[in-house]
Amino acid sequence: MVGTPLVARLIGLDNPRSAMAFGGLMGIVSGVSGGLAATDPKLVPYGALTATFHTGIGCLGGPSIFYLTIRAIVG
Repeated sequence: MVGTPLVARLIGLDNPRSAMAFGGLMGIVSGVSGGLAATDPKLVPYGALTATFHTGIGCLGGPSIFYLTIRAIVG
């Protein structure tokens, strides 16, 4: 979050497409939103959208995969 405005030009973080990629890579909604707000407030919804999806997949898929793995090991 703190370094986003410093490296935004270097990584090309200046359009909605790159903001969505950034949100998906970072994954933490608060960090992505804060970093993009400091860079360009217009990009916040795009980054937050994919970061929310990334977090949701982890929260929904992680326990299920863990359960199936333990179930396969234990029997």
